[in-house]
Amino acid sequence: MPTDAVIRNLLLLYSGVLVINVLLSAVLWIRDRNPLFRALLVVWTWTVVSLAFSGVMTGGTLATITGLLPTFAVNLMFARVLGSTASVAVPIKPYLGMLAAGYATTVILALIDQGFTVTTLPTAIAIAMPSLVTAVRVLRSGRRLTTSTLVLLTGCVLFSLHNIDFAFLRDRPSAATVGFTIATLIVFALSVAAPAVALERATEQRARLATELDVARRIQSRIIPNDVPLPGLEMASHVHPVESVGGDYLDVYRDGDRCWFLLGDVTGHGLGAGLVMLMAQSTMSALLRLRPDISPRELNFFANRVLAANLARLQERRHLTAVSLLRTRENRFVVSGTHDSLLLYRASSGTVEIREMSHFPVGLGFAPDLSQGDFGEDTLELFPGDTLLMFTDGVTEAARDGDPRAGLFGTEPLVRLLEQHASNPLSQLKQELLDELDRFTGRAYDDDVTFVALRAREETVA
Repeated sequence: MPTDAVIRNLLLLYSGVLVINVLLSAVLWIRDRNPLFRALLVVWTWTVVSLAFSGVMTGGTLATITGLLPTFAVNLMFARVLGSTASVAVPIKPYLGMLAAGYATTVILALIDQGFTVTTLPTAIAIAMPSLVTAVRVLRSGRRLTTSTLVLLTGCVLFSLHNIDFAFLRDRPSAATVGFTIATLIVFALSVAAPAVALERATEQRARLATELDVARRIQSRIIPNDVPLPGLEMASHVHPVESVGGDYLDVYRDGDRCWFLLGDVTGHGLGAGLVMLMAQSTMSALLRLRPDISPRELNFFANRVLAANLARLQERRHLTAVSLLRTRENRFVVSGTHDSLLLYRASSGTVEIREMSHFPVGLGFAPDLSQGDFGEDTLELFPGDTLLMFTDGVTEAARDGDPRAGLFGTEPLVRLLEQHASNPLSQLKQELLDELDRFTGRAYDDDVTFVALRAREETVA
């Protein structure tokens, strides 16, 4: 077969492999938005660009080496995929500096009319540096390397060396067949090793995240209060995070004849909201221990200052809608909050009162400059048989069959349930509410669901 035909076939094979790699990496990136899959997509896309650029830039030594410049991006991204296997960082600025210095040297050498190899070698070496340096750093990291990582490392080194041999082979037409053959073999090796490494890393990351989420979930589950009987008061609560970790906050804190019921809802859900929830719980608990005589409005004021400072340091644009409810004695309560309304069933009249919760302008942690005067509070009293229901918006904004366009659960079903089950145990009221929510949503929830019901009993607080 004539040499030109061999080169043409090798070029078609090389191009076909690159296109397949672009498509496969795009599928991986679409299915799993892992940064390593994005890196692979960039790698193969820039390899195609580099091939096309090299085919266009053929008018002289300087134009030819300029056509190789896009290969630097390929080398850099391969280095980042390789570096991820041993937590080796691949900074771009030093390598860009090397590339600029190498290309400037090449331009000077071209102007003084040096030979092709001498002129192009500084740029070719600079292009090859990211993978070569990263390979050495990975080997020196002491990490145990998997088979796919070793293949990737070998492929990256060979790819870098092939970039350097550009200076020795590119101007020799007789070496074109050898050059394309080497390039095709290297790309085949990288086509297998790079996705394998990316999949390994993605699997490791998912496993590590699952472990971290499980730890966070267990921590959250342990701080959720049990439905323990309280003097003069019956309690039933429910906390259901829509993800492994939830952003709803429920806590009960008792100190002598003072008993606190704390309910909150962090913006969003998932791990970030769960961490803010744990921060809120520790903040509230610390304040209650430091100031046993604190009032609900003071508790919310100081909690707002602490949470706002911490969230600003974390650069988290979240806040916590909250209700702080304090029972003092004989089922007399002081409440301060900005949250969904409280529902209060009165046994004497058989009706439900709606108590608006708007004692401060915005949720806790959102506005650090609120003064203590911006926080208000209110009082209420439960008589025997009265029931108080507090809930997060995951209850009222639960969507019919999981589709908000079909309607939201709202407050009316809660009022109806309170009226219908006024004389039943709170445990039954709780189950009826959960069953009603499941029927309405088809068990398709997109937000955390939390509520607590309190009912005054005949006995009084000691």
